[in-house]
Amino acid sequence: MMHRTRRLIVLLGLCVIVPGLGWADEGLSWDSLSAEQQRMLGGAQERWAELSPAQQQRLAAGAERWLKMPPQQRAQARNRFKRWQNLTPEQQARVRQQFQRYQNLTPEQQARVRQQFQRFRQLPPDQRQQMRKRWQSLTPDQREAFRQRWQNLTPEQRERMRQEAQRRQKQGQQGGNGGQP
Repeated sequence: MMHRTRRLIVLLGLCVIVPGLGWADEGLSWDSLSAEQQRMLGGAQERWAELSPAQQQRLAAGAERWLKMPPQQRAQARNRFKRWQNLTPEQQARVRQQFQRYQNLTPEQQARVRQQFQRFRQLPPDQRQQMRKRWQSLTPDQREAFRQRWQNLTPEQRERMRQEAQRRQKQGQQGGNGGQP
């Protein structure tokens, strides 16, 4: 029972993290769910009819996604949900805003964001931390200006900027000035 409750909490959390995904306005009857979905969502059966159609759709889709996940991916989802629960309401709002901004990007822009994130993840931890500190030291206006400049660059210009930043960082590590220009 505890395991089922935990799964339901994770699924509900996933629905909270990604609200309003444009589900149909039709509700689902409990009996229309697969046996596996009913087992996953068993804790919600008594309240199912009270949920909005959008909530029912999200829960059903979340249960389906959960059932298709390999065990390692489920563990990662649980960890992400625990981190989400530990965020303040302000931090959660900021994450939702960032996600909405990502959703508003074109598919090409989303692909670039994913590529940039993968590049960032491949950096050494100390370099990632240094980049985070630099980004956090910028004002919101400076961050937005940087985003706009970056989006207007060609892929070649971006690559040159990356190489220049790496060169400056190496010089900074050798010279002890922290990689500042």
